[in-house]
Parts: sequence; C-alpha cells; structure tokens
Amino acid sequence: MSRSKDPLVLSPHWHVDYRIEAELPEDTIIGRRFLINVAFTLPALVALYFAGLKGAVAWNLYGQIQEIERRINENRVEIKAIDAIHQEYVVEALKIDEAYSLLKPQLYVSGFIANIGRTRPPQMAIDLIEWNDGGVVVRGNLQERSERASRILGGYVEQLRKDPKIMPLFNAIQLTDIDRGTGGETLRFEIKFALKEGK
Repeated sequence: MSRSKDPLVLSPHWHVDYRIEAELPEDTIIGRRFLINVAFTLPALVALYFAGLKGAVAWNLYGQIQEIERRINENRVEIKAIDAIHQEYVVEALKIDEAYSLLKPQLYVSGFIANIGRTRPPQMAIDLIEWNDGGVVVRGNLQERSERASRILGGYVEQLRKDPKIMPLFNAIQLTDIDRGTGGETLRFEIKFALKEGK
C-alpha cells in the first residue's frame, strides 16, 4: 500500500482531520430542508385557515337556523291564527270583487265629461248632458253660420267616433238634431251616445 492512500498517514497539518463531511449539517443561512418544509407547511396552513373560516360561517348559520326554528315553534299558534284571518279576508275580498263586477258602472260621469271637454271645438258650448238607461244626450249650441257650423258638427261627431277613449264605450254616436233657432247666428244641436248593453 502506498503512503498517499494510507488513511493513517499524517497530512502536512499538525493534527488529524476527524470530520466526516458528508454527515455535517449545511452551512448555508436557509437550508434546503427548511425551504421544503416551508413549501409544504404554508399551503397546509392556508387550507386550514380557510377551512376554519368556512366552519365558523357554517356554525354561525346553524345557530341562526336554530334560533329561527325556535321562534317559529314559539309563534306557531299565532301563525295559524293569522293564516285563518287571511283566508277569511281572501273570501271577503272575492265577495267584494264579485259585487263590484255586478254593480260597476259602465260609464263614469267624470271621465265622460272630461273627454267631451277635451275634444270639444272652441266655438261649441255645451248646455246640457242628460243620462238615461239607453245612453247619453249632449245638447249645446254653436256660434257660427250654417254651412260652417254643419261642417264643424260633422267633423266633431267623426272625431268622437274615432276617439279611443270615447267610442269603445258606445254602440253609436249620432248627431240627432240641428236647429237654427230664431237668432240666425246660433245653431242648436243634439248628439246622442248609445250605450253598449251590459253583460
């Protein structure tokens, strides 16, 4: 055996090197094992944190559900009484709706007068509106000469027949009477609105 390969041969150092370098710890500031542990521990801690949050929310919801169920159980008698009263109100409301549908007026006076006022030509004056079972009669006068007054009245009746708020309420709208009267400048007229028959 040569002197260079003999383990007991002394090196030029003054003492024998007993270190086994393969078993010595790493001398770096942050070791590889530490980084591996951090890499696996950190996601586990984050997952544990979020699982704890979910658990806390679920526990809170469970407590709220238990409290609501307790209140419902305490108020069950009152809820049944309220349901019974509600059913009575529903029955009464149905009776009122049925009575209203039987007695509901076919034509509202205020609405009819408003629509007549809205469509009336400026030269026309309405003197009288009569109501009866068959319909409505509107009487008035027009301060115009004969030909122009006749054109205005004819156009007005046509306008009433085309009006979407007036015509659907009636079967027919007719100019039933025209009278020149004694003055000559005043034309008296009568328009009849025939109501539709009730159902």
